[in-house]
Amino acid sequence: RLDRPSRAPAPRLSRAPARPRSTMDALLGLQRLSLVQKICSELKNHIGVDDKTLAEFIIELAQENSTLPAFMRALDENGAEFPEDFASTLLHLVQTMAPRKRPAPSAPAASAAASSSSGPTERFSGLAIPNADPERLRKLEEEALGARAAVDP
Repeated sequence: RLDRPSRAPAPRLSRAPARPRSTMDALLGLQRLSLVQKICSELKNHIGVDDKTLAEFIIELAQENSTLPAFMRALDENGAEFPEDFASTLLHLVQTMAPRKRPAPSAPAASAAASSSSGPTERFSGLAIPNADPERLRKLEEEALGARAAVDP
């Protein structure tokens, strides 16, 4: 038996309970991670660097500078001398893949939509189509299935 010095248990770090996230927040987070991963893979393919922090920095620059000349200028000012076609690719990826928050409906607009006099027919026009006539339905089944439709009730 080895004599080991007794250790006091490590103090547990108390974590604040996690704020429940909405589905939309989770989706935006996943979209952001997907964009960061895509920029990382482009950086790895073109310059051999796979750095998440650099990818996030490039995303921020692209979001602040939405035109290619402004984005190129921002990259040059920060020491990244990328070819124009590569910078264009990065800017295009950020512009197409960046998550966009949808504006929350304002309280008056939401209450107006809920209290509007439009019935289900106007709001769900596709669901308001009347059921088909049983005779017409039988004819369509007979036409589609041939003689088997007449056998099966």
